[in-house]
Amino acid sequence: MAILKLYFPMKGKNTNFAASSQPVFTTPRMLNCRPREVIGKRARGGQRPGMVKAYNENLGGPVVAMCQVTTVELEKSNDSV
Repeated sequence: MAILKLYFPMKGKNTNFAASSQPVFTTPRMLNCRPREVIGKRARGGQRPGMVKAYNENLGGPVVAMCQVTTVELEKSNDSV
């Protein structure tokens, strides 16, 4: 079994080459990424923070967890017991 090493594109986005001849540490597709963390200046991939708030509502404190809930309404039966 061959071992494939994947590296984070520390040199950023480069659309000048085909995917097969892409320069080392670059990528043809990248969105909202940065190569270094802000506080520790450590080199590791991360997500760039947003420029504006996504929602205007104040959630009333720190958000601990968020989840998505799906509901399904069941049909009522007309059968009488």
